[in-house]
Amino acid sequence: MKDGQLLVADLSKRSFHTETIPAQIMADYVGGRGLVAHLLYGKVIPGTDPLGPQNPLIFVAGPAQGLSAPYSPKTVLGTKSPLTGTYLYSVASGSFGHDLARAGLSGLMITGSAQEPTYLVVESGRVSFRSARHLWGKKTVEAQQAMVADSGHPRASVLAIGPAGEREALLAAIVTEGERCRTFGRGGPGAVMGSKNLKGVVLAREASNKAAADPQAFQDFWKWVNRKLKEAPMWVEERRLYGTGADMVTLLKQGILPVRNWQSAVFPGVEKICPATTTEEYPRQSVACGPYCPSPCSHISRIESGPYKGARTEGPEYETYYAMGSNCGVDRMDAIVAAEEICDQYGLDTMSVGLAISFAMECYEKGLLSSQDAEELDLRFGNHAAMVEMTRRIAEGQGLGRLLGQGTRVASREIPGSEEFAINMKGMEPGGYECRGLNGQAVQFALSPRGGCHHALGLPARAEAARGTGRETTGKGQLLKKGAVDRILYDCAILCTFSQAILGREALPPLLQAAWGQSYSPEELDKVGLRILTLERLFNLREGLGRTDDTLPGRLLKEPMADGPNKGLVVDLEPLKDDAYAALGWDFEGRPTAATLRELGLRS
Repeated sequence: MKDGQLLVADLSKRSFHTETIPAQIMADYVGGRGLVAHLLYGKVIPGTDPLGPQNPLIFVAGPAQGLSAPYSPKTVLGTKSPLTGTYLYSVASGSFGHDLARAGLSGLMITGSAQEPTYLVVESGRVSFRSARHLWGKKTVEAQQAMVADSGHPRASVLAIGPAGEREALLAAIVTEGERCRTFGRGGPGAVMGSKNLKGVVLAREASNKAAADPQAFQDFWKWVNRKLKEAPMWVEERRLYGTGADMVTLLKQGILPVRNWQSAVFPGVEKICPATTTEEYPRQSVACGPYCPSPCSHISRIESGPYKGARTEGPEYETYYAMGSNCGVDRMDAIVAAEEICDQYGLDTMSVGLAISFAMECYEKGLLSSQDAEELDLRFGNHAAMVEMTRRIAEGQGLGRLLGQGTRVASREIPGSEEFAINMKGMEPGGYECRGLNGQAVQFALSPRGGCHHALGLPARAEAARGTGRETTGKGQLLKKGAVDRILYDCAILCTFSQAILGREALPPLLQAAWGQSYSPEELDKVGLRILTLERLFNLREGLGRTDDTLPGRLLKEPMADGPNKGLVVDLEPLKDDAYAALGWDFEGRPTAATLRELGLRS
């Protein structure tokens, strides 16, 4: 195991330097999400303004990056979220992480705030600060193309914000990979970049991959992955044909797919927006989200006719189908593609935007928003044109769209009587997994360190639904713990989380041994995952969060499910929290115990 290298760029001083990350820290946190957690905890002063110059923006690679490892086109970003005020990590596909590692870097940290619009060019361990005045106001793809052309590095990795990030909209994302529009979407990192007057970053591509610590073991790892894929041909083919939204019809039948701002679990139009049932009307081109993926699951969608003719996006993925489709009562695939394209170009998180719109639709139907408030827009569930138009207004910060661009929590505080159905956890809008009737998923949403996140602590919903154990209350803490550790380790490696379904935890020891020459036993990997989970918790506790913040929207706690297989159910959350806290080694208030901290080598 070698020391890591963190390149630090200070926008305020227009200076840069390199910091060494000790080898022991690299071993303890691995990389990716783990390294982000360690760096944020050490460098973010409690109470830091997320939109202030002291809040760092950190991009990190892992052991799998810089090689040609399977399922490795990933980068992890870390910052303090302006949407939630808490810990944030975000994962995007593409080549940025690979180019960090090829340059000999474990990460790039950006601090301070530029006096004028600026973009960075990173080459051979050096940073140049260039004016972005001519780029300010440009959309994400155009800005990335211009920066690459201006920088003189045509094969560089690049990322940028759009107009939404420049305005510091709290739903703003950071977009990378040019026209492919891969995003660091969750939690408002685009607003952090905007607050720093930072339009983007160009990362020059080094000539070749770094060397694996054990080249033969690395070749053997690839052979093992290929064998696993040959054993699961149906999984590979389903991903290739339909991507992450392949089983939307099944999710609806299981009562998992949220409908009309989480009011319902019945959506007759599901087959009109499910990629598995719309291939003839809306053909899609299969592509990989980045290099070295042996089973691509992304797609390019083009709308060839109708009111949204010409719309194009790489996607949508399941979470966008849910957020802008069923959750808004919209059964038009072309409208969802058009709305996603707006988000990609302006730099917005499609999940949070979709939920903000569905929230506004319910407010409108309940009379909490007037036609005047909606600027004469008929903002009712199912109105696809209104959904697309409100997406545009959020993107441009126009009227009600400016408020919705700050997220449902902020918006609900401005619309009396709406807080109970403002669907968010800790300020972040959740992924598409209705949890009345899925107790493991309910407590996962409540405890997630970055808020309404289906990713951070695993995804119990699918396992519970498949096994028919969702309504059970015992053992949910252990279910959460195992899923969380597995997910965290993949986010540290960094490997695509979808490959976990085929490769499992057993992929990690041989990969880490081949890439780094570092061996981990299963017990050591467990400790790494729990160390990172606990440190993320300590970050949020230090910011003042506690047991009362580990909660769900009032709708899920008090309003029985209206229909579907889980009709009549609500979430009885407090016993589930007790069980999860005990499984994770936390006390009744949700604080890691002294014994847990000692076991993991941490201090509170």
